[in-house]
Amino acid sequence: MTKTKNYWPHGIIFVLLLMVSACTLVVIISIKNPVELDSFYMEKYQKVNKDINKIMEAQKVFDANYVLEYKTKKFIIGAQNSFELSIKNKKDGSLLKDAQIQLMITRPETNEFNQEILAKKAKNGVFIFEGIHVNKPGRWQILTKIHINDKSGFNKYEVYATK
Repeated sequence: MTKTKNYWPHGIIFVLLLMVSACTLVVIISIKNPVELDSFYMEKYQKVNKDINKIMEAQKVFDANYVLEYKTKKFIIGAQNSFELSIKNKKDGSLLKDAQIQLMITRPETNEFNQEILAKKAKNGVFIFEGIHVNKPGRWQILTKIHINDKSGFNKYEVYATK
């Protein structure tokens, strides 16, 4: 009489080990990329979570009064880049010359390359942010937090970096 080997216990053990290693990998990835790194509102997620209704209402008021016009279309890798932005009043079509703008340049997948720049005054209605350094090709996000008198708003714009 010959004995045949059963391989199904080995398969079950292999699948269990594969599931444990996949769960470990998910935990490691989630620890390296926590949710508070989402920087669209340029605040910790706890503060955004607490004030989201106020933020959304302020955004509606801002969008009803102003429109943003971006002048910069791309960045050059390794060069000294600048970013230009103008804010137009929807009611009379005039360009605003006085606004407090916080600008953040970031990559969509990581906060490792974040750069924050502030601007307070405009030249001929155009806010110019200088000293931007990009060292990776591809998509970069421009996040803006704008305060005009008692109105505030947030916006995201994408720029591509090439050589």
